[in-house]
Amino acid sequence: MTGTNPGAGSATSSTTVRPDDHAARWLARDAVALRQMPSTVVMAVVLVIVWSTVVRADRALLLVSAALVVAAQLAANLCPWHRWPYRWRVILPLAQVAAITVLDAAASQTYAQFDILLVLPLSMLALRAEQLGAVVALVACAVVLLTPVVVDIGRYRPGLHAIVTFLVIAPMVLGAHVVVRAARKQADDLAHARDEIAEQARALRRSRDDLRSILEAATEQAIVATDAAGVVVAASSGAERILARPADTLVGSSITALVGDDADAGAAAGPDGVARLVGRAAHGGTHVEEWRANLPDGTTTYLELVVTARPSSGSGGAGAAGYLVVATDVSARRDEQRRQDEFIGLISHELRTPLASIIGYLDILQMDPERLDEEQARYLDVMSRNAARLRSLVDDLLTSAQLAASSTLSVQEVDVVEIVRSSLLSQGPIARASGVRLEMSGESSAVLTSDPQLMAQVVDNLVSNAIKYSFADGTVTVEVRRADAEDGRRAVRLRVVDEGTGIEKDELARLTERFYRSRATRRRRVRGAGLGLSLVQTIVDEHDGTLTIDSAPGEGTRVEVVVHDLPRSTS
Repeated sequence: MTGTNPGAGSATSSTTVRPDDHAARWLARDAVALRQMPSTVVMAVVLVIVWSTVVRADRALLLVSAALVVAAQLAANLCPWHRWPYRWRVILPLAQVAAITVLDAAASQTYAQFDILLVLPLSMLALRAEQLGAVVALVACAVVLLTPVVVDIGRYRPGLHAIVTFLVIAPMVLGAHVVVRAARKQADDLAHARDEIAEQARALRRSRDDLRSILEAATEQAIVATDAAGVVVAASSGAERILARPADTLVGSSITALVGDDADAGAAAGPDGVARLVGRAAHGGTHVEEWRANLPDGTTTYLELVVTARPSSGSGGAGAAGYLVVATDVSARRDEQRRQDEFIGLISHELRTPLASIIGYLDILQMDPERLDEEQARYLDVMSRNAARLRSLVDDLLTSAQLAASSTLSVQEVDVVEIVRSSLLSQGPIARASGVRLEMSGESSAVLTSDPQLMAQVVDNLVSNAIKYSFADGTVTVEVRRADAEDGRRAVRLRVVDEGTGIEKDELARLTERFYRSRATRRRRVRGAGLGLSLVQTIVDEHDGTLTIDSAPGEGTRVEVVVHDLPRSTS
């Protein structure tokens, strides 16, 4: 093949000229002498023939014609045309036209004319991009054809000859000019498009290089792209480190095989496993979940997966081409959280015994109010309220720690409607004291497989929060509806709406953080430890459900919880 051997290829390339090289050389702006050469050669041949065959030819005029031809060619070769205005180049074809006119007069032929030779110089004029070339060509053609009409050189019917010849040459000149202008415009458009494509290609290369460098720099996250079936098509260097697998084994593997553990191996295989992993991302949302993964070396790691749909790059971008999975190793964070939960659970257990004793003695003292004066009774009421509040806080802490430690739950059939009624009944006095009305709507029964204590804590926390942040004469509405789950399990939707202070948009995402209290809560000095919604979120996650909070300052808050049946194996 040409170019395989550098030594051999150099000789071949020096002698081989591609056809497009000829075109480029001919159309170059500085190729004036090259484009003049065909007219010069043709005129030279005609002059020699006329000199040798036409006896009556005027030798002096033939020499003048030859001189014009030679002068035009020398000017084309020697003059610095690149420094002169482009329109000056019409001088050269006009010199050829003048030479043809003199040649025609020198031949003194009655019938034979040399007007056909006008095609070459007139074509050179017509092929110019600007309209000046076509105008000059038509004027020159008319002057040459009318010369025998004005000057009698013995030509037979010169007027008729001039009309017929002009009607033949003029359309040809104009057509050539139009075609050339269109071709030049097309060439300019193609050149512009080529430049744009080249710039886009450079931009794509820069974008690709930037993306590659970003992916290589993201060593603390595993960034994995999959197709719609969950097969890995690309992976970052961070994925190699976090998943402990080389890149060549990552590509082509199923994402569920990479991040699933042995316990989930059966459930995670196939389309069902991919559907579980991508979650809401399959419908255009973002799915966040923690997965436990067994690495090839036998160790276990916990990964937080953020899954989003990867749109198709095909026609219109319709449909999903796959998914983008960003995995972060949260094992250290999980261990720290576990230690915190163990500490909280230990402290809660240690506080429960003395707290129960305190509450017991307070109850004994309140059983005989006649032995207390008014001030002592008031102090006793304050102590009882604070002890009850402390017991509620300890219960929340202990429940949170037990859920985090995956403690055994008491799973049974529960009616969420009855739990809501019981909660509203128990919190009725608090609501009336705050001037808040409690209303209930929805189904008459909504049965679910769950832990009744956990469901009661969800309802109690949501209702107590709604009462706590409502204005006087406000209304708290609790609605319970049955919902359909995609996997066939029963589901219940619980919605709590208040007309209270509302929450700033930038704080909504942090409301379920443990011990977080909003700015409005701190400003109004509302009592609480910031555990309620965190506990609700934990219980909802245990039920494979969702917690949605929608609020705005001054417009109240709407909290919606969707919970599903707990599996019986949880008990």
